[in-house]
Amino acid sequence: MKKTLSLLALAAAPLANAAISSTFGACAQIAPPTVANFPALSSPIGEAWNEQVNVTGLIFADLTTNPGNSGGPTPGVLTGMYDSHFIHYSSLPPGVAIGGVIFSGPIVAVAWNDNTLDLTDATWGAGGTIYPTGQVGRGVNTSSGGVSVFGNMLRFNFLNQTGAVDIEQIRVWTQSVPAPGACSLAALGGLAALRRKRR
Repeated sequence: MKKTLSLLALAAAPLANAAISSTFGACAQIAPPTVANFPALSSPIGEAWNEQVNVTGLIFADLTTNPGNSGGPTPGVLTGMYDSHFIHYSSLPPGVAIGGVIFSGPIVAVAWNDNTLDLTDATWGAGGTIYPTGQVGRGVNTSSGGVSVFGNMLRFNFLNQTGAVDIEQIRVWTQSVPAPGACSLAALGGLAALRRKRR
């Protein structure tokens, strides 16, 4: 009976979200906006927010390796339970924003092209936020800027030299991480099972 209760407690242990831990350089965390597009969202720095937590679905990504970067990306399709996050930058020229985001969980995939962003808006976008799905030029121009990931850190380099309003967007997926109590429950469940076997 005690063994069954320990296993039930372990199975019920919740997952915590892999949220934005901090930002650095020309980047700031904001609450999910109502509209993720210019001119409603305009700033000389990148703006990042958390989107979805513990969602299971398909990921269409431009980068599926970690470490990795936009200079030699490995695109792919993943499926599983992940958390999603978004980075938006829009400014009038000339504009440069170099910075990044640190997450509480490891990065598993990144999307920055128009098509991959469009394909993932409905499933992974923040509820209540209107994304520019189908808008040409919303992704990162990797010929003048770039994206790189290492562990739980993403760095970006946004450069606006187009002579017009520049909109650059990135979606990031991270692994969900166990809640603080989940590890303790797992350890206690294992100890209880070992103790019962020894008797």
